[in-house]
Amino acid sequence: MKIEVNKIITLGNKEKYLVVTNVIHNNNSYYYIAECNENEDDIKDNYKIVKAEEKDNKIFINEVVGESNLKAILPLFVNKIVNN
Repeated sequence: MKIEVNKIITLGNKEKYLVVTNVIHNNNSYYYIAECNENEDDIKDNYKIVKAEEKDNKIFINEVVGESNLKAILPLFVNKIVNN
């Protein structure tokens, strides 16, 4: 399974998120995601940065939390957007 930009993913808590963009940092995949409404035709004002890890041919998504972690990852997304 692969996580693709502009596709909707479902987290373990059954919430659905649109994958807005991604970056690779230190061989890790990070994604900026936006929560979808129930009809999956709009997004809510709820965004997350998550890290994807593959184990046993399954992809696990973990939210990036903590000020130091976010300070390290968030600028990568900003740079990607500014430079595209």
